[in-house]
This record gives sequence, C-alpha cells and structure tokens, in this order.
Amino acid sequence: MAERSVTRALLLVNVCGFLMGYYAMPNHWFQMAWFICMTVVWLLFGGMQQLFVGLSHDLWLRCAMGMVFAMMIRSSIFGSPGMGIRELWFGWMSSGLLMIVMTVFWQVGSVAQSARILSTALAASASVAAFGSMAVFYFLDERAVFGQRLTNWFIYGGWNSVCTGMTFGFAAVWSIHRWYHALKRLEKACFLGISIFLVWATLLTMSRGALLAMIAGHLALVLSRGWRFSLRPVLLLLACLGCFQGLAPQITKMGVRDLSERLGAPKLTEAMTADGVVASNPAKRLITRGDTHRFSIYAAGFSSITTTSDWLIGKGLWAANDCWSCSLPWNPEHLHSIFVDALVRGGVPALACFLGVLVWGLYRAWWLAKKGEEIWIMLASFGVAGLVFDGDSAFTLLSVPRFETLILWLPLVLASVRYTLVKREQGAAISTEFHSPL
Repeated sequence: MAERSVTRALLLVNVCGFLMGYYAMPNHWFQMAWFICMTVVWLLFGGMQQLFVGLSHDLWLRCAMGMVFAMMIRSSIFGSPGMGIRELWFGWMSSGLLMIVMTVFWQVGSVAQSARILSTALAASASVAAFGSMAVFYFLDERAVFGQRLTNWFIYGGWNSVCTGMTFGFAAVWSIHRWYHALKRLEKACFLGISIFLVWATLLTMSRGALLAMIAGHLALVLSRGWRFSLRPVLLLLACLGCFQGLAPQITKMGVRDLSERLGAPKLTEAMTADGVVASNPAKRLITRGDTHRFSIYAAGFSSITTTSDWLIGKGLWAANDCWSCSLPWNPEHLHSIFVDALVRGGVPALACFLGVLVWGLYRAWWLAKKGEEIWIMLASFGVAGLVFDGDSAFTLLSVPRFETLILWLPLVLASVRYTLVKREQGAAISTEFHSPL
C-alpha cells in the first residue's frame, strides 16, 4: 500500500510539473527534462507495471497513439522535402515523447482526485505567471507600458501573446468550473478571484483565438447541460468581458501615455499604438482587425498539394516549411491550424483519421457531460476551437507554439480514461446485479 501511494504521488508530481511548464518554466527543454527525469523515477518506483494499462484497456487511446506512430513511420520511410538527419531524430523524439505523455496522462487520470489536483496546480501556476508578467511588463521593466499586449514573461522572457492567451484561457475555463462546483466558502472565493483574474489576463493578450476558445468552452457547457445549469458560469464570463470592455478606454489612455513618455513623442494617438496597447473599444478592434495573413497561409498550404502523393500521404511531419510556404513573401514558421497541417503533412487519410479520433474523443467527453462531468467537454471544446486558427501540429510534442498537448490531448485523454472507468464500473454493477440471488 505504501509503495502504491509513493507511485501515485510521483505520477501526480510529474504531471503537475509538466503542466506548470506551460506557465512557469523558462523554455521547453526545462519542461522536457522535468518530465523525462520524473517519468524515470516513477517507472523505477512501480510505474513500469502501470505504464501500458491505458493501452490495454482503452481502444481510443490505442487508436490515437497508433495514428501518431503511423505518421512517424510515414515521415521516416517516404520522401519528406528538406528533411535531414537532425529533423529525423528530433521528430522521433518529439512524437515519441507525445505518445509517452499520452500514456502518462491516461494513468494519472485513473488516480482518485487527480482532476482537482491538476486543476489546482494549473490555476496556481497560471495565476503566478499572469501576475508576474503584468508586474514586469506593466511596471518593473524599463520598457514597461501599462496595458500593452500581455505575454508570459516566465517563458522565453515573453512568450508569444497568442500562446500566452491560449494557456491562460485554458486555465481560466478550468478555474471557472472549479469555482462553480466548489462546496467550501474559502475554495469558492479563491477560485472566483482566480477565474476573474485569468479571464482578464487572457483578454489582455488580445488573442482572438483564446477568446473564441473560451466562448466555445462555455457554449459546450450550455449545449451539454442546459441553460439553467450553465447560467452562473456563463454570466461570470460575460461579466468579465463587459467589465473589460467598459474599462478598456482608461487602460488605453494610460498605455498611450506611458508609450509617449518612453518614446518622447507627446502626440501619439491610439491608432499609432494599434495591436501594441489594448484598444479603447476591444470588441470593435477584434472584429475589424485583419486576419493576420491566416488565409494567405492556408492558401499556400492548399496550393502546395499538387500531386497524387501529396493527397494520399502528404509531405511528412518533418518536411521543411519551404515545401508549402515558398509562395509567401515571409516565413510563417507553421500553418496556424492543426487541421490544415494534418492535411498538408499527412494527406487526406491523416486528416480523416485525425478527425475520426477527435470526434470519437469529443463523443466520450459529451457522454461524460451528460453524466455530470462536463469539464472535459468544456476543455476539449476550448482546445478544438482554439486550434482551428492557431497551433502547429497535433502529432508532435515540441511544436512551434507547444500548447497543442495542453489544450487538446490533455482533456481528450482524461475524458477517455474517465469514460473507460465509468463504463467498466457500470458493467461490473450490471454483472453483479445479474448474478446476485433473488
């Protein structure tokens, strides 16, 4: 019993630290070092017997991991334009680690109270990262400008605002759910404050994808549980959006003033600071802002599919970006949509397989929502909506933005393990009832 407790504790510490890597570790190498070292320790203390439990019990997990492995084999055997030895070994490491992460996620999902522990760690690390980033970029840094587009200072010294928004928004949705279901007064008050703070932090990134994802998460809640059940979480989100919209003019005024003082240009206007400082009318700005060349990127991706081979097996996970971006006057680094990426990298079969795994996983999350566990459909809907116009690849762990594993695979895998366990419990109960004497 004591050994099992140690094994479970190590597993939880491993996954909590890995998730905190999306908020408070300097770069992905620190996160990978944490995960690899803690996974080895977990395996040495009894985890070896548990590592493949998910694969033996969960058909969805086997299909998801089989899909990733098939893409690895395709990318290694068939031609991939511009792929060298470095791309090959890095790709195998990245996709291989993703499969290990998925099995570890499944195992942690089978631990009692794991959802509460993971959500607490996520909310705490996101709050610390958001507070620290605001303190640095709005007050402490020599180039501080109040109300500038927020980035996560703890990662790379200022992680991309879209990545920051996606990770903060994901934590905000989970925190809102914790607030709504909290029974103790102190816990409810803490998560209410964290939820409001993280929603504001997400809005300060001015990421439309993150806002769309938060709305999608709450829309999934309404559709799965009904308006009456969903009213308070939805009203909380709308109240945060309304307050932000109302206070935005003052934030803009202070930001333009700070920027004018720093640049020594007293006549700066809001138009001159567009996309650098929160707009005085955020709703209008989100609507009128351009597509940031997304559709040009998608058009380049589609136009690169010119041969039968491209349609059937794609260009490979580790093909150079030049194979699809050569028609663009700049290097966009990735395709900004996991669905377009699946088509370009793996062809129609890869996209169809990915959509099948995705719909299957969403069905399991939806089924759980109908049984009272709506958090997984909320988080999975957040991930899917956020990755329509953002994100790189669903088949690798170390992608350019990196957050795909957090906002997509984490909720889908945890939903699948919960679905599997609940179904097994129901089957055992029916079997017991059937065989019990009258």
